[in-house]
Amino acid sequence: MSLNLLSSRQPILDKIVFFCAVLRTGSFREAAQTQGISAAAGSRWVKELEETLSVELIKRSTRQLVATQAGQLLYENFSPLLPDINNLCEQVQNLAEEQLGEIRLSSTPLFARQYLTKIVAEYMELHPNVNFRIFIEAGEFDPLTIDFAFRASASYEGELSPDSLLVRKRLLREPLYLCASPKYLSEYGTPQTPQELSQHRCLYARTLLGGNRWCFEQHGKQEIVTIRDTLECDNSEMLLDLAMETAGIAYLPHSLVYQYIERGDLVQIMDDYQCASFDIDLFYRPRTPMPERCNGFKQYLIQRVEDINTAKARNED
Repeated sequence: MSLNLLSSRQPILDKIVFFCAVLRTGSFREAAQTQGISAAAGSRWVKELEETLSVELIKRSTRQLVATQAGQLLYENFSPLLPDINNLCEQVQNLAEEQLGEIRLSSTPLFARQYLTKIVAEYMELHPNVNFRIFIEAGEFDPLTIDFAFRASASYEGELSPDSLLVRKRLLREPLYLCASPKYLSEYGTPQTPQELSQHRCLYARTLLGGNRWCFEQHGKQEIVTIRDTLECDNSEMLLDLAMETAGIAYLPHSLVYQYIERGDLVQIMDDYQCASFDIDLFYRPRTPMPERCNGFKQYLIQRVEDINTAKARNED
């Protein structure tokens, strides 16, 4: 029976892989996105899989998907095999002299616009058989389905990095500026100390600064202030636009605001306090061996980020 199920007439393995993705994500739509097929096709695959195995695998309702006993048995025994199967395929691919395959990237909007767009376009020109799938997002990501993730964070001198099973490499570091439009400051006043920020409208990204608790340092002493929960947005460029439109005080990276501060469109405030640093880190899961397409892209990206950053600094001078 097993020989018939694994015959070329029954592409059962693809369907089991998709079925595992459905249980892992809890959604046909999300599973279809990760597997690169339509939700309708994915639903049809699971139905065909159930017909092939002559057993119901998922109980469907309008609110949730629940695996049957048979479905849970299949998922628990097959899902652990997927990383090994994927690694084997990648090892075989690495025997090819030419880089090929797909690279999945997850990036914050700002890094994607300032660096990633140019770097990916260059790499596709150099390696036409390498394909990319890019997800623009700022929150959590699944390292099993993403090859490289780029995340922004705010850090302070002496702060310890959180433990992680992922490899983390610092790509960029620049200062953060506390700034607002001249009109906002004329209407609501200019805060002189961190504590005064609690009386102002503040614009923040939860993924960047840990929510509504901002930290400042002066003369070696740290001050933490809880800002009013005015507006939260995980897109730095939108926070910039909001600050320019007199919505409140924003905490933004140098590369995004320095030209507006120089022109007088924004005013840097509390510049006698040391603010956090704006960091862009590269995250990826350790793999031995790493697929050649991923290893080649990683090395190229690190060098090009350094080159582009150096050119930007030269232009500012």
